Amino acid sequence: MFQLNFTPGRTALINNREMLFFSGYAYLGMNHEPRFLQYLQRGIELYGAVFPSSRISNTQLNLYSETEKILTDLIQTADTVLLQSGFTAGKASVESIAKDSTFFHAPFCHPAIRINKNSNLSFADWANETVQTINANSYSNPPVILSDSLNQLTAEVYDFSFLNKIEQNIVCIIDDSHGMGLLGINGEGINSRLPKKENIEYIITYSLSKAMTIQAGAISCSDKNRADKIRMSNWYAATTPPSPAMLYAFCASQKLYQQQRIILNRNKKKLQELFANRKDIHFHPELPVYIFPEKYDEDFFAKQDIIISSFAYPDPTGKKINRAVINALHTTDDLQKLAAAIIA
Repeated sequence: MFQLNFTPGRTALINNREMLFFSGYAYLGMNHEPRFLQYLQRGIELYGAVFPSSRISNTQLNLYSETEKILTDLIQTADTVLLQSGFTAGKASVESIAKDSTFFHAPFCHPAIRINKNSNLSFADWANETVQTINANSYSNPPVILSDSLNQLTAEVYDFSFLNKIEQNIVCIIDDSHGMGLLGINGEGINSRLPKKENIEYIITYSLSKAMTIQAGAISCSDKNRADKIRMSNWYAATTPPSPAMLYAFCASQKLYQQQRIILNRNKKKLQELFANRKDIHFHPELPVYIFPEKYDEDFFAKQDIIISSFAYPDPTGKKINRAVINALHTTDDLQKLAAAIIA
C-alpha cells in the first residue's frame, strides 16, 4: 500500500521518489488540467465553496438547473436531477420505486443501487434468465432491473440488448458512474447504446467524480414524472447540494472534456497496440483499464517505479485484481514504460 501526500496525476511522489501512476479513476485527468483548475478557482470567486440552502428553498441558484440541462442534453433523456454524490443519486433512484416491486439484480450492482444480493450468474446467463422470468409472469408493478453499466474491475461493458426481448413494462436502473464521460461519441455514457422501447423506463444514476472530477451525482430519467418524484424525496430536499464552484467548472469545461477525451482515446489506442500480442492481458477497447496476470502485482511494478491498482474486490479477502488505469495526462513515453515493464 502506498501513502500519498498529494493527489497524483500521471505520476505520484512516494517518499521523494517519483513513480508513474496507473491507478485511480481520474480518467480525463482534470484534477491536474490547468484550465479546469482555473475554472474552479473562478467558481470559488463567484459562488464560494458551498451554497448553504436546500434545493427546495425559496432562494434558488440558477447554476443547478443549468447543470441539469447540460446533463439532460448530453445524455438525451427527459430530465436530470442533480444530487450531492453518486451514492446519494443511487439511493434516491431506488427509493423512488414502489417497495412491493419485484427486483432483478445483475451480477454486479454497486451498493448504491443494490437492494438484495447480486446474481451469481454470468451477465449473459442472468440476462437470459431475467427475460424468461419476466415474460412468464405478471406483476402488479413493473419489475425493476438493477445493474451497473460496466465492470471497471474486469474491463467489461455490459450488453443490454436483451431488454429488447422483454414484453412487459419494466423499469431499468443503471449505475453509469464509470461509463459517464467515457462511453459514447460525446461521453454521454451507456444511454447511447440502450434499446429505446416504449415499455422500458430508464433511470440512469451516476457519479460525476470519475471522468469529470466533480464531487456530485445525478439521475437522468427517461420519464420526467420520475425526476419530479425524486425531487420530492429527502435525498434531494434534505441534503446540501453540490459545491457551486465545482458546478461552475463543470459547465465551463464542456469543450475541455471533449479535448481530454480525444487525448485519452489516443492513449487507449496506443497501449492496446503495445499489448496487441499479449493474450494474457485483458482489456476492452472502450475502457482505459488493463487487467494483468496475478504475477504482475504492485510489488513487481513498484520495483520499476510504477504504481498500479492492486486490491481484492468486492471480497477484501479474495484474490487481488491487478490493473493499470490510464488517463489523459499520460504521455506516450509513460505508456511505453508501462508496456516495457512486462515485455522485457
